[in-house]
Amino acid sequence: MQLPQNSIAGLAIFMVIVSFSITAGQVSAKGPSCCSQVSTKEITDPILSFAFQTGKPPCVPAVVFQTEQDFICSAPRPQWVRRIIKELRSLKLQAGRENCTTTASPMTTQL
Repeated sequence: MQLPQNSIAGLAIFMVIVSFSITAGQVSAKGPSCCSQVSTKEITDPILSFAFQTGKPPCVPAVVFQTEQDFICSAPRPQWVRRIIKELRSLKLQAGRENCTTTASPMTTQL
């Protein structure tokens, strides 16, 4: 069975678009796919979350901070980075405790 030339060309274009969409989706949903450079400049925008990146070439060791506007690859060693990670972890613990409430209902027994 042979496909017409325009079907093959259409299928090839479709495959390129799908593969690009999958790659773009991964980057935008999780931040940069790989930080090859890091910044030591302190971030002034509000930070929503962070993740650690290991240094497997071509990636370098980094802390990836997510702000409202962007993902920022930061060096993991500066004191301000460690301070922000500690603050974010503390906030997460506090939020977890506040969301974890228990309610006890009174026990009744029938005689």
